[in-house]
Amino acid sequence: MTDEKETKKAPSPVWKTILITGIVLVIIFGGYFGLAWILRKADNNSSTSTPSPTNSSQVATKQKSGSFDKNLVGTWTSDCLVPDSNSPWSEKHQMVIKDDGSAVHTRWSNDSTSHDCVPNWELGTATTNYQLTTPQTDQVNILYSGQTIYDIYKISGTNLEFGHGFQAHYPAGYDATQGQSESNRFHDLNTYIVYHKQ
Repeated sequence: MTDEKETKKAPSPVWKTILITGIVLVIIFGGYFGLAWILRKADNNSSTSTPSPTNSSQVATKQKSGSFDKNLVGTWTSDCLVPDSNSPWSEKHQMVIKDDGSAVHTRWSNDSTSHDCVPNWELGTATTNYQLTTPQTDQVNILYSGQTIYDIYKISGTNLEFGHGFQAHYPAGYDATQGQSESNRFHDLNTYIVYHKQ
């Protein structure tokens, strides 16, 4: 009579790898989309205190609330960014800004090992309409979907940087509460996503 009990097989290394990769992707996407959700819920009420402007290569005078810095006008595109070479994730950003402060932000994402920022899944391209105002030198308020990101910016020649956006080695040093109100405006530039004027 044969023994009907089957011996348990150890999980395949391939399944372990798939499981670990899946967990890592859930953490990355959870952090990224969690931050986007937090920023959408940002406080629209401005406080009376105005933080000092960040350093900039531009020389400009303070601007009234609701005004717009025409130096931002143009098409600005980032390189294809790979925050972790051991992860399949890559993304590229573009900001098309008009002289009335209206803007369209596009993000192209890829989660394959090609690291080429060519969208390879349904949500791989995300487009958001913005309305920008520059209350004073180096500060920009980004209104979208009824919410405001209280941000900073810097133009250096043909390069543009903001404070918001994902960074390499997330979440090291990243304060997810930044940008939710005037009193908690972004205070550091995101030097990872650098837009280049086209």
